[in-house]
Amino acid sequence: MISGRSSAVKVTPVSKLLCELRITVMLFRRLARAALPLPLLLLLVLVTGCSLLDGGGSSASSHKIDQEEDVISSNGGGISNLDKLDSFMERGSGSQRVVHYTIEGDPVFTELRYEGGRLELSYDTTEDAFGSREVKTYSCNELVRTEEKHQLKYSLKGCEGAMGDGDLLTVSFDLGSQDKFEFILKYGFNLRNEINTVNQNLVKDMLNGTVIEISDYGLPVEDRQSIYRKLVLSNYLGEKQLSTSCNLKPYESYDLTVLINSAERHYAWSECDTGRDGKTMTEAADYIIGLVESGDTFLQLPAATGGVK
Repeated sequence: MISGRSSAVKVTPVSKLLCELRITVMLFRRLARAALPLPLLLLLVLVTGCSLLDGGGSSASSHKIDQEEDVISSNGGGISNLDKLDSFMERGSGSQRVVHYTIEGDPVFTELRYEGGRLELSYDTTEDAFGSREVKTYSCNELVRTEEKHQLKYSLKGCEGAMGDGDLLTVSFDLGSQDKFEFILKYGFNLRNEINTVNQNLVKDMLNGTVIEISDYGLPVEDRQSIYRKLVLSNYLGEKQLSTSCNLKPYESYDLTVLINSAERHYAWSECDTGRDGKTMTEAADYIIGLVESGDTFLQLPAATGGVK
């Protein structure tokens, strides 16, 4: 199972020595084909072999995490760039890297690549201090995306060798597993609309200088679960680069506070924020707004009588 935790055993000096010997022999054979002078050949084997031992067969640059392109699973802190994995599957070509962080905070890299109609994988644990610290390659028939009631799975199927089939990535959004989930969303011109599950208030801007407020507003359980799913898939726990500035007059703003268990997260941005995070958060907010405004409680409110100024 790709996403499983490696056993907590560090590399022993004997295994390091054997690894260095294998690397040295391999490099000597490859470099000898280049017909280099013997002194230079020995120097290259010595220097390169040691660097490969330290890096586990991958260059340092290959372990530089790309916050924009890599799919990053932060071990309880959310998953970013999940859409990149979906796009990779839709294309059926190219490559995509998935980075899992262990409990200790070490990255484990899985490189996916379509080759010859199959899915080739490189599983790299060389930066996992408590793992096997090696790079393994596998071949599978396909990567399958399956959404169940409270989780989303990306599973590897038809895999060869000792690896076998398994889950590459699992995203859980089971609201029932949380002790607390509440949110306050203010939106619209001057943030005069509000959906507040903390105080159970619903506020509608009438666009004429007045608002209508409903107390004891209860969001249905299925809607709360749906909203929680949307926020998880939007990686709401991740760091966001958002902007409240806007050159439009008037313009719509968003202000979202999420209370999850004992934590609280706050986000503020405007409709002019067209950055990656701005678009993602606007999509999540509009999803919540659409869900609430299509409900019976909101539909019973009178239509706004004013206009936007």
